[in-house]
Amino acid sequence: MTSNIQLISLLISFVFGILFYYLTVLNFKIIKSLNIYLKHIITAIYVIDMTIIYAILLYKINNGYFHIYFIMLVIVGYFVGFITNKLYLSKISVKYNIFKLKK
Repeated sequence: MTSNIQLISLLISFVFGILFYYLTVLNFKIIKSLNIYLKHIITAIYVIDMTIIYAILLYKINNGYFHIYFIMLVIVGYFVGFITNKLYLSKISVKYNIFKLKK
């Protein structure tokens, strides 16, 4: 595996971690009102699907080589998504901005 492919794999892993966080938040918002057993089943299927998507993505990029630092970058990307959500996106008031647009 060349260094260019490794850098692309690292970048894709980081972006996938951020995307995984936001899709997880969306998943929890969608299944909020369901039964507890259904929540667990849907969440397990979601995690399995995201794992398969990540494996296929890495397989297409670098012939499926998994290194520990790819997985670590997915985790770092997940925490970066968490931090950006808490610091920036949670402070945006959508109702206030829509109210300003209606005037």
